[in-house]
Amino acid sequence: MKGNLSHSWKFLTSKIHRPLPLDRRTTHKLLTALNTSFQRNLDRQYPQGLDGSEQSPDAHIDSLLKSPLFGTSRVQHSPSNPRKDGARTNKTQLREMEFALEEPVEYFKLQVSTGSATLDSAKVALSNQLQKALASAALDPKDSMKHSGIGSVMVNWLWSSGQYEELEFLRDRVFIYRLMPFLIVEGQYKPVWRWLQHFRNTLAQMDPAQTQRDPSLPKSISRLWCTLTKCEVHYGQGLQSAMQMFMTSYRSMQLSEPAIPVDMLQKISVPAGQCLMWNLSYGKSSAALEDTVIEDFRRFTESWALDSRVNVFRALILISHPRQPDIAHALRFLAKIKSAEILMREKDRPFVVRIGLKTVELLLAQGSFSEAASVMKTLQNDFASELGLNAEPPAQTEIGERSTLRASNLFFAV
Repeated sequence: MKGNLSHSWKFLTSKIHRPLPLDRRTTHKLLTALNTSFQRNLDRQYPQGLDGSEQSPDAHIDSLLKSPLFGTSRVQHSPSNPRKDGARTNKTQLREMEFALEEPVEYFKLQVSTGSATLDSAKVALSNQLQKALASAALDPKDSMKHSGIGSVMVNWLWSSGQYEELEFLRDRVFIYRLMPFLIVEGQYKPVWRWLQHFRNTLAQMDPAQTQRDPSLPKSISRLWCTLTKCEVHYGQGLQSAMQMFMTSYRSMQLSEPAIPVDMLQKISVPAGQCLMWNLSYGKSSAALEDTVIEDFRRFTESWALDSRVNVFRALILISHPRQPDIAHALRFLAKIKSAEILMREKDRPFVVRIGLKTVELLLAQGSFSEAASVMKTLQNDFASELGLNAEPPAQTEIGERSTLRASNLFFAV
């Protein structure tokens, strides 16, 4: 199987490197090949996503057997016959495991009542509840998640245990990734806004030297902001709501006192902004965007994006407009990249490739095969690495594992 895959890949890339024909059928095939190769290479080069965050709350579920959740039994027995006692303990642990899997919310409430609830057990409960929602045959997964109420249960537990005010739990990225989707489907936005504002105010009171010595705070607020944005796109009201939420929260952080340096605000907002850019380019929900929101977001990009990246993001927004894509602007942008520093900025290169592939797609739809072929040739010559044309085909096991992750990543798929 691996041999066949390797042979097919080499045959395909050999066709790509030949002089590009201009007929409709072959050009469409090459575009499909480049898109597929680009996505595969992104998975390999950016396993945590272009924004540096985890793929989804359930992408790295802890092993249940290794979890501290099952480290102790709720029922204690006085030892008598070691063999019988061992069998009884095994049965008790099995029942406890079944209870935790079948009723994650109730099991966690039991832990809270006995004082044994921890962030680790909370993470396991959130994972189990998400798996239960995905497996539900009676309800839509998001309806099942909302019906569970586990997000509210977690917020109440954080409050009653005194952790809500300390906010140290926000530095636990896995906990936040698993909690946020439930908060969004339940409409629990207030706690998240409060956490963001707390982080923002703490950051504003730190001098630049402090943030350089301890970059964990900027990373934490950036990760929280990005996770909120992703979850609003995929679990909440969609891309338009996420765009408006991002712009509102940025302005709020910018205008609040004490003031926060502009360069720091830009830095912590970039992952969330890039998430929106990528979803605008790829997401099916972009078709429902209002023209005024897209234009507001385009103008707003000049506020949050670093100066060196504004041109890249502007071109991506304009070519990704669901009704009025600006092909001419994209062609002018692509024509300048050979003399621009963009070829040297590694983080921007995937976005440039996406601009090129989107442009080719639209040119083909117009019947402009010569221009489409020219853009594809530029991409394969200048961005062969990003397209995966210089890489060996991935092993069959890697493809299988990636497919499994994508299948479980139901809502974060774009």
